[in-house]
Amino acid sequence: MKNLGIPYAIGYLIAGLIVFPLLLFFTNKLFFQGNDTEKVLDNYLNKMEEIKIHLEDDYTILRTYERYTAFLSKKRDGIIHIDVNTFYSEKEKKYFQFRMVNIGENFYYAFNNHIKRMGFIMTVNKDDMKNPKMGTKEHPIPVFRVVGDEKPIRLWHSGDHGETIYENYDITPDQYENSVYCHLKYVMSKEEFKERFEKNR
Repeated sequence: MKNLGIPYAIGYLIAGLIVFPLLLFFTNKLFFQGNDTEKVLDNYLNKMEEIKIHLEDDYTILRTYERYTAFLSKKRDGIIHIDVNTFYSEKEKKYFQFRMVNIGENFYYAFNNHIKRMGFIMTVNKDDMKNPKMGTKEHPIPVFRVVGDEKPIRLWHSGDHGETIYENYDITPDQYENSVYCHLKYVMSKEEFKERFEKNR
């Protein structure tokens, strides 16, 4: 019987090194290209503002979860995970919604502990704040960065020698910019993106 080991091995290498990567590339181009965010990102970031919030004692936070595919990859995780937190601010008379991307569970655990005693500072877009159609329960204003007011959002635990160790869970600048990019690129619908950024260009 003819030995087909070497031809099969060569075919396998060609498929793995050439065909499959090309298939991923064209699939991403066709189905996961997203919006043309690079042209509007800097302008959007330049229109951000920080708002101090202290929730009322009877606050309610509605928690849901969203998942998006940004791209397909053999090695990297192209999935966007968003733990959505929606709440109403009596001070601003608006609804807001956390839209931070791929933030671990520890942040939300630390945040829930923090807001029982202190306020926080959130970063939102000025145009969103001025838009009368946004800030409602159906269309809350997206929040891309959250840091503690007075003290950082943090968790603490005992070290090896009984000392208290604090871990800071304030959203970092890199996490913030990544969340804004993913929101504009993959989460915002093409219709909304075109209406907002391309209509009057």
